[in-house]
Amino acid sequence: MKIASFDTRRPVLNSVLQLGRQLLSFQVHRNGNRYQVSVLPGGQEERLLVRVFNAVPSAFQLHAALVAEFRDAGWTSVAYR
Repeated sequence: MKIASFDTRRPVLNSVLQLGRQLLSFQVHRNGNRYQVSVLPGGQEERLLVRVFNAVPSAFQLHAALVAEFRDAGWTSVAYR
């Protein structure tokens, strides 16, 4: 049985922020007991940041911290799942 990669799975968390015409997606993907936090420019597949954790609280904390920092810098939340 083939294990799905992080790229093919639907994210556990997905926050999209906007500043002007720029979009960034902050995602957490799960693969087994590992969690990947990534930041993607709107409409692109190339990731700007990727961190992998063995525990969900650490992944969720980084996701929340990143989103909070960008919102503090003037970015607006336009989608969350």
